[in-house]
Amino acid sequence: MFEIANLIPPRVINHLSEKEINYLNVIFTRFNGFPNLKQIWQLMDEVWIEYGCDPKKFDNRALSFYNHPIWLLNGLFIEQDSESINNRVAFADWVVKQSPIRIADFGGGFGGLARLIGHSNRNIEIDIVEPHPHPAVKSLISDTANIKYFSELNGKYDILIATDVFEHVEDPINLVATTSEYLRVGGYYLIANCFQPVVLCHLPQHFHLSISWDFIMRALGLEPREKIKYGRVYKRLGSLDIKSANKVIKTSKKLYFWIKYLPKGQVRIGKFILKIHFLTNY
Repeated sequence: MFEIANLIPPRVINHLSEKEINYLNVIFTRFNGFPNLKQIWQLMDEVWIEYGCDPKKFDNRALSFYNHPIWLLNGLFIEQDSESINNRVAFADWVVKQSPIRIADFGGGFGGLARLIGHSNRNIEIDIVEPHPHPAVKSLISDTANIKYFSELNGKYDILIATDVFEHVEDPINLVATTSEYLRVGGYYLIANCFQPVVLCHLPQHFHLSISWDFIMRALGLEPREKIKYGRVYKRLGSLDIKSANKVIKTSKKLYFWIKYLPKGQVRIGKFILKIHFLTNY
């Protein structure tokens, strides 16, 4: 059996349940340490299939899936994976340069990004929004007084962050709109998505967003700005217009229905067609 104490900090191990420790031991033995990213996706798919999850139904099967220890493993993997760390360092550097007073990391998980920001600037107030954070995560932020966990957004923020969130939810655009109400006008939303079939819990009904996300954000009232790694910054311009966003969604779904059968280049072609469409029709 692989000794997990060689891979996980003691202050995390001290908060793990017996079930979680047994699961991690099995996985670390199977892969002789941490799995790589593709193996993590494989493990997620195994659990998704085991629970019989249906991408079109958010029921107890999906709830059980997202409560499975695979998500603990995923959080721990992100803490030590070089590519994941580099992405979060880039996100954190951008956030700190904006000199915000108050930010929120929506669906912030283990709080790795929030901790990077919090250690860089102790004057930034950081809310990690997670309804049911793992007991270990509070130990991880114990030396960073400017970071707190909350179950919901509250008040107005200078910056909102959501990484790898919206591809997992039932209605991503309405969730963007709802969370954006907590973003001050002129504030920034840093969003990173992957609307691609790399893992079964990326819901196929949302794959059309791979071609239209920026167009929908602009219609909603969030102006696309600079790219950062696999994410992009959006600036809130004023009031939020969900009706205009829904019109773009309809166009996106119709177009994606046809281009998804192309052997390659669907995203590039889809974005080009949408750009031409909106230039000529608006």
